Amino acid sequence: MSRPTMLIHDVAALLGVSTDTVRYYEREGLLDDRHIARRPNGYRDYGEASIERLRLLVQARRSGMSISEIKTLAEAFDEGTLTIDLQLQLLRDKLAGLDRQAHELNVIRAAVTAKINDLESRR
Repeated sequence: MSRPTMLIHDVAALLGVSTDTVRYYEREGLLDDRHIARRPNGYRDYGEASIERLRLLVQARRSGMSISEIKTLAEAFDEGTLTIDLQLQLLRDKLAGLDRQAHELNVIRAAVTAKINDLESRR
């Protein structure tokens, strides 16, 4: 059985995000008339398909993907080319980037720790 349409605040609460987040995805072109219906009063109606789309966007963002990466993901999803292999490639690329960032942060951390130790030895 399909869930009835929901208003933006209901969808945001369901997904654990703010209404601003939902509006942001719309401004970025990740949600459009294919996903959102408008009531005569201008309120947005979110059905099952739009909720699933938002779940994908929110999950990708929580995985650390940039908006650009999410747009690539959404485009492939829309074109029907979002294969498991493509998802794995995107996630592996993200993981490699995170590993690089972690290494860079460890280098900076070591430099800051060394400076702290140097200063403390001068007391």
